[in-house]
Amino acid sequence: MRLREMTPFILSLGGVLADYVTTTIGLGLGFTETHPQYHPLTALAIFWGAITVLTLTMPRRSPWNLAVHGIALVSFLGGVNNLLVILGVFPGLPI
Repeated sequence: MRLREMTPFILSLGGVLADYVTTTIGLGLGFTETHPQYHPLTALAIFWGAITVLTLTMPRRSPWNLAVHGIALVSFLGGVNNLLVILGVFPGLPI
């Protein structure tokens, strides 16, 4: 497998790791996880599964390539959300 084909997988791994690290930091600061069954390996399996399905089923043209990379970049949303909550910019979800 070439590096170009692996890029979405590497990107999503980075996003899931960012989410895991910021979740761990937030838990250490006294925040709570709103999704009690959250596990980074489950998140990674979901992202990698979606990327695999899209990669195998979509044409290899540029707009579809962007869609696959877009799905990979969505994995960073959890980390960004956690960071905003930790910094006090976003209050988080009330429980």
